[in-house]
Amino acid sequence: MDNKIYRFGWRPVLFMGGDRELVLLTALFSGMIMFYSFDLVLFIIAFTLFMVSLKAFRMIAKADPLMKNVYLRHTKYKGIYLAKSTPYVVSNKIYK
Repeated sequence: MDNKIYRFGWRPVLFMGGDRELVLLTALFSGMIMFYSFDLVLFIIAFTLFMVSLKAFRMIAKADPLMKNVYLRHTKYKGIYLAKSTPYVVSNKIYK
């Protein structure tokens, strides 16, 4: 019997090639700048900001689609799990 794991059960949620929340938040921010200012220079800056950030989000999602979740978890546990080369390294940090 051949047990197959199909991809549709664990596919990450991406939008335009990047993380959904990051892309939509950047699009909302750029859209607010574009339509609030009604200035050609700010329109070009907001559009460029969106395209550059979209490219960055696509590169991040290509490396690891769940990188945003990994980063958020890293910042939450940063004070608890310090980056050390071995578990025997003595830390001078005083824990609260």
